[in-house]
Amino acid sequence: MTTIATETHTAQAQGPAVLRPREVRALLRAPDRRARRGRRDSALLAALVGSGARVGELVRLTRDQVEHGPGGRVRLMLRTSKGRNGTPPRFRTVTLPAPMARLLREYVAREEPRWWLFEGRRNEALSVRQAQKIVMRWLREIGRGDLRVHSLRHSFGAMVTRETRSIFVAQKLLGHADPRTTARYYAAFEVSDADAAADAVAEALSRRGRRAA
Repeated sequence: MTTIATETHTAQAQGPAVLRPREVRALLRAPDRRARRGRRDSALLAALVGSGARVGELVRLTRDQVEHGPGGRVRLMLRTSKGRNGTPPRFRTVTLPAPMARLLREYVAREEPRWWLFEGRRNEALSVRQAQKIVMRWLREIGRGDLRVHSLRHSFGAMVTRETRSIFVAQKLLGHADPRTTARYYAAFEVSDADAAADAVAEALSRRGRRAA
């Protein structure tokens, strides 16, 4: 007989490997924010998993592309495309969730980056390779060294799709040109979604039965 645990593993294997919300919380807590590098690493992780940005998009962010709005909101203006053959580059704006926004605000206030949001040596932009090494270090720290750096982007897309129930919203936030790309990665449901759907149908049938009686 197939067990619930086996069913859950099978269902999760259908989609991309992602961090669960509790793992996201553990990841953001992992760096020691009492140290300068820890604050930078924590902010970098928060920006990646809180915006769905590609690493290359994030390391090229300047301070001018970060908007601090009312109520503590933080918005990132990410370059979706570079613009080729005379076409202008395309940008998309993503608002960070409150826990991620707090970490980024703390980092900016304490470290005051001059031009690039995430600086490496000699005030240059952090390189993609450096950012990847940082992410992988902390993924291993929380026991998820099986994931890739791009898994943080998948995790964001999965959370957005699950909470908003909208492939369209996820597509726009992730900067996918084709919604089929978004659907292929994030439309897979979990067993818990199937359970919730069954409960909803049962409740609907129960209501109709009571009205008929």
